[in-house]
Amino acid sequence: MKDNESDKPVTGKYLLEFTKEIILPAVRDIVKEEGAKFRDEILISNDKLNVKLDKILAEQQAITAGFKRLQERINYLESVVKVLAEAKGIKFNPPQV
Repeated sequence: MKDNESDKPVTGKYLLEFTKEIILPAVRDIVKEEGAKFRDEILISNDKLNVKLDKILAEQQAITAGFKRLQERINYLESVVKVLAEAKGIKFNPPQV
């Protein structure tokens, strides 16, 4: 808008032009800046969550591997106990879990 327009009466057309030229660009800039801040915060937060999730997944894999090793050992020990029990004439009946 031009400087000499300050002498003109306020009309609907003037308000519309003022809104288009002054207010809307300012609002766009504010929204863009705030949106960028929020986007950055979300990305940083997501990065932290990804690191935590990676740790959890690694721990879960270690737990699963440990569980498999224990299960194999239990199975082996049960088979040994079964053989020894049968050799002594004892019926081996482990509880079912």
